[in-house]
Amino acid sequence: MSYGDQKNDGEDMAYGQTAWGCASTRARLDSESMMLLRANLNEPLTRADSWPTLREMLRGKGFDMKPRAGRLRLVDLQSRVEICTFGLLGHPRAELEKRFGSPLQMH
Repeated sequence: MSYGDQKNDGEDMAYGQTAWGCASTRARLDSESMMLLRANLNEPLTRADSWPTLREMLRGKGFDMKPRAGRLRLVDLQSRVEICTFGLLGHPRAELEKRFGSPLQMH
């Protein structure tokens, strides 16, 4: 099963583990992992037309987003580990705000 094929079949995702669970914004991913992550998330990041659509598409791939300290961070949905900023994925928050409108409001 690839990272994009993760599904929640009644299983509580909070107790699962993913390959991204050990990632951290403090310790950058290696170049190969970053390349795989960018490839996996290219479609949602380029096709989404709104904040809700982007979030839904990311969640379908096992990720979420979290604004913090003026940046938008990619979060592993299961472990809640912050993996990297959207800027490192090639889609900085400012670019997404330009596409989708005013800053997103999330909890």
